[in-house]
Amino acid sequence: MSIALLLNSARAEEWKAEIAKHLPEVKVEIYPEIENYEAIEFALCWKPDVNYYTHFPNLKVIQSGGAGIDHLFPNKIPAQLHICRIIDPMLKSDMFEHILTCLMYAMKNFSAYTAGKKQQHWQPLVYKSNGETSVTILGLGEIGAYVAERLVQLGFQVKGWSSSPKELSGVVSFTGQEGLRSAVENSDFVVNILPLTDITRGILDRNLFNLCTRGTILINVGRGEHLVENELLEAIDKGQIGEAYLDVFHQEPLPKEHPFWSCSSIFITPHVASRTNISSSVLQVVDNYKRMIQGQALLNEVSLKKGY
Repeated sequence: MSIALLLNSARAEEWKAEIAKHLPEVKVEIYPEIENYEAIEFALCWKPDVNYYTHFPNLKVIQSGGAGIDHLFPNKIPAQLHICRIIDPMLKSDMFEHILTCLMYAMKNFSAYTAGKKQQHWQPLVYKSNGETSVTILGLGEIGAYVAERLVQLGFQVKGWSSSPKELSGVVSFTGQEGLRSAVENSDFVVNILPLTDITRGILDRNLFNLCTRGTILINVGRGEHLVENELLEAIDKGQIGEAYLDVFHQEPLPKEHPFWSCSSIFITPHVASRTNISSSVLQVVDNYKRMIQGQALLNEVSLKKGY
């Protein structure tokens, strides 16, 4: 048996070297340089080509190279295949730190001071403290729940919205369409960490923005497809959304002609909120390979029906 790496990135060699440290007896091959396609039962993937799984007739497990799995579904995947994702403590902490940076930058008026410096304009502004700042987290999965609980520990007022009820200490949780209004209204920040599914695609739209309190700040670290871009620009133009901190986009890299570049109220980071740490994440990949061989339950397996 062999492991195939379909990673579409320069990190494939790094993954191969790390896996080899733990599974020296297993052949690890980088697609398309596969010696025997029939020998592949386990594939580690990140943004693979369309119909990638059809190349391997004996494939059993598709392991995402990160927490996201939407990139694995360009077409309907056969039900007999098992899909797993990586839940890495470092990935969660990196995401929290990125979000906290966005919160603090906005709360302490650094965008205004940056603009003021260019104009040599000295103007102290009123800032907000953690305890008087309300943050709504859309998506309370592994990462969202971690972020919510860490923000509570720092004194923020935290609300959360998810597809199923959650009980997190200090977090006021909501679910369902009716709960969405209660979750986002009267919040200073709305942070999207939802998985991308048919239900959540386009959820950051005019309807949601209109539920928000005027001037709410949006942080999107989920997926670009969660956001209806022209409706965000419209909401910013009307003042309904005060600022937006965006780390993910429909097209990456963001095209030079995209209107987001010229909007002073939109802050752009190039999909860097959290990056898979290979040296720590490889342990989950290796464990899942061994579990597949032994017929055991897999770590962090996702539901094909739910999409997460």
